[in-house]
Amino acid sequence: MNLALDLTYLNTISEGDKEFINDILNTFLEEMPKDMEQMSSAIEKNDNVLVGKMAHKVKATLHLLGLEELKSLALKIEQTAKENQEHPEIQHWAKDLIAYMDKVYPNIQAAL
Repeated sequence: MNLALDLTYLNTISEGDKEFINDILNTFLEEMPKDMEQMSSAIEKNDNVLVGKMAHKVKATLHLLGLEELKSLALKIEQTAKENQEHPEIQHWAKDLIAYMDKVYPNIQAAL
């Protein structure tokens, strides 16, 4: 899993505005752990509908930061939860997403 940031898209839409980019990165560091905690709680409750909704919520941010493999994983979770909320892999994939996200935080901090 590629966990390296690619800020090309973020640089493009912000026209290289470092303050804007830093705001996005700081917001990620503040909000994403809360989202992952909510996803973890949904896993514990076997609430795959909420797991799917949380995956949907984080997709755009992952794209913004060029974390395309993580975005694809979130999309897979979201779509599978919509199609078959009883699918046995949803929670496994969600746990993987959470674990990978823990490894992304240092990359975000390094980019600040």
